[in-house]
Amino acid sequence: MPQNYYDILGVSRNASDKDIKSAYRRMARKLHPDVNPDDSRAQNQFKKVNEAYEVVGDPARRKDYDQFGDNWKHADQIRNVNAGRSSTGGIGFNLGDLFGGGRGTGGNSFGDMFSGSGTHMRGPVRHEGTLEVSLDEVYAGVTRRISINSVGSGPRNLEVQVPRGVRDGRKIRLRPDNDTEIILTVNVRSDSRFSRKGANLLTDIAVNLLDAVLGCEVEVPTITGRVALQIPMGTQNGRSFKIKGKGLPMGDSKHFGDLYATINVRLPESLSDEERQLYKQLRDIRSATSGERFARIGEDNTDGAGD
Repeated sequence: MPQNYYDILGVSRNASDKDIKSAYRRMARKLHPDVNPDDSRAQNQFKKVNEAYEVVGDPARRKDYDQFGDNWKHADQIRNVNAGRSSTGGIGFNLGDLFGGGRGTGGNSFGDMFSGSGTHMRGPVRHEGTLEVSLDEVYAGVTRRISINSVGSGPRNLEVQVPRGVRDGRKIRLRPDNDTEIILTVNVRSDSRFSRKGANLLTDIAVNLLDAVLGCEVEVPTITGRVALQIPMGTQNGRSFKIKGKGLPMGDSKHFGDLYATINVRLPESLSDEERQLYKQLRDIRSATSGERFARIGEDNTDGAGD
């Protein structure tokens, strides 16, 4: 039975985002493989902590997890099924058909309800529909089960292999027999963590002003967990850092795209009196230093003009 993500992080279900982040950092430091190089149990727990934080540390994912539990990855599908039930006057769907009939590359069991239409052509009957997949499923590849109505034989279940690295809008064609053709359009759901550019992933990392000026270490999300990125002193807003090999798979090859983390420098929205005074002192120091430099440049130009 899957362990509750809140229990893994040692926080209550109504914990604040700040408390969850603090708990994650505390446990990650304690369980990090660098600290426990020979402790397989600690390393396994470290993976679980990262997995839990990827979900409840993200507001949108946390909301889905609180509502749907272990089926949170399929929240959009469940909502679509409920919407379809309402709009079609109470047509029933079996959640077992949605999540119990297929198998993903990661060992998770789930299925997929195929909502398409059968169209007579000169030859086979064509069925068209869509397959909605997450970015995590694009990374790993997935097997989905669909259900169609075959002429003369009633409902029919089929398995569809969605390849790793599949692009949004790709069409998958199946010919289970001479009388049936199936065309599925892959719809890759948007992800709150990343945007996608081919096999590369892009993400924004918020850094406060002082950390950008002085340098710091930040956590960067990847599909497989979080990694540490060292931000050098004086990093400018909008600068991107490439994290090699942390993008999406390039088809069926062993190669992966890259992850680009773009720094978003956040200015303080409010200052205490002490902070305001310190910033003023810093501005005065910078102004004095700049003024002396400009004065020296002016003196040099005057000397040059007199030669």
